[in-house]
Amino acid sequence: MHEALESVLGPLRPGFDADGFDVSVDSIGADGVVIVRVGHRPDACEECLIPDDMLGPMLTTAMQRAVPSVTRVELKHEHLA
Repeated sequence: MHEALESVLGPLRPGFDADGFDVSVDSIGADGVVIVRVGHRPDACEECLIPDDMLGPMLTTAMQRAVPSVTRVELKHEHLA
């Protein structure tokens, strides 16, 4: 399941990377909640990032297509050194 969810993020990574962000699947709960880690690099364009209330549902829809048992995506932001 982890690989299938990471494959959803694959095509999105270049865009996130260009704006200074790293994205990865952090964890998958038994309840179907997927935690996606958004790493903010020092050079990140903070105003370029899609707001959580839009990005979460977008990722939920995309991940449900790959893994129907996904119930929702939550974002976990980390500022990287």
